[in-house]
Amino acid sequence: MFLKCSLRTFCMLTAFFSDAWSHETPTEPPEPNSSKDLYAAIGSSVELTCRDGTSEGLEWRQNGSILVSGPVLHLQNTSLKDEGIYTCYSANGDPVKTVHLKLGYAPSPPEVKCWAPSYPLNALCSWTQSPDPILPTHYITTYWHVDDQQAPSVRSCQRLREQDRQCVLEDEELFSLIPYLVNITAVNSLGSATTILPVLPDRIVKPDPPVNVKATALPGNKVHVQWSPPPTWPDPENFSLKYNVHFYWGTANLASTMGPYEMDSMVWSGLVAGRTYRIRVSAMDAMGYGQSSEWSDPVTITLTKS
Repeated sequence: MFLKCSLRTFCMLTAFFSDAWSHETPTEPPEPNSSKDLYAAIGSSVELTCRDGTSEGLEWRQNGSILVSGPVLHLQNTSLKDEGIYTCYSANGDPVKTVHLKLGYAPSPPEVKCWAPSYPLNALCSWTQSPDPILPTHYITTYWHVDDQQAPSVRSCQRLREQDRQCVLEDEELFSLIPYLVNITAVNSLGSATTILPVLPDRIVKPDPPVNVKATALPGNKVHVQWSPPPTWPDPENFSLKYNVHFYWGTANLASTMGPYEMDSMVWSGLVAGRTYRIRVSAMDAMGYGQSSEWSDPVTITLTKS
């Protein structure tokens, strides 16, 4: 009888507690106190959530200010002013979760240009992005020679520093009719984008401007102008340059360009006494490959009246 009652009592108690448990509000295990970086696109909507076993008493704060009471914080149409550290606190004031919100853009295809100021040794490629990604962005920079006869050998376009947006192509094949393909791929937390640019070394020759430009007045209203090849041009003896000399005075319409000259000096006559002239020089490959350099910094000379 006792055993029978005990079994019945145990069954009744089991049923009671089972029923009680089945009617409790389910709870989620609390998040450990965590911190993370969150990347999002400018202009997007961001939702920050946290849990602490219950949604009661939770609140999101930034810089000590309460933003919202509850487990979810909505940020609409985000801008750079929304960047920062957001912390969710429990009802007793303990931090539950910290989010460092970082905003920017997914990379756009890089706008790449290549030129060879040190022909024939190497060439440079640089790139820009619009809009700037703002977020930390990594660049994959490679190049290879297109050749139908064999698999391409992919080489790295070298950068001096990781943050540089310029790299160096080395050991190009001269006078090749087959282009190199330059790959610039931008990668960040929001995505990636690639530009592949075909490059023929002979067509991207562009010397740096000449240096050491000097102007000396000569009798008879003449000026002697001399200069030096750009120091980045490695072999002016075998890969010679030609030069243009630009004289201007007053407005932009009052100007004259002389050349090309294959030596490093020239004399211009027929100038006007008392007038101030500004003189600058540009360089170009003597065979006509590529394009002219930018103009050198101007030098100024005033012809005195006799």
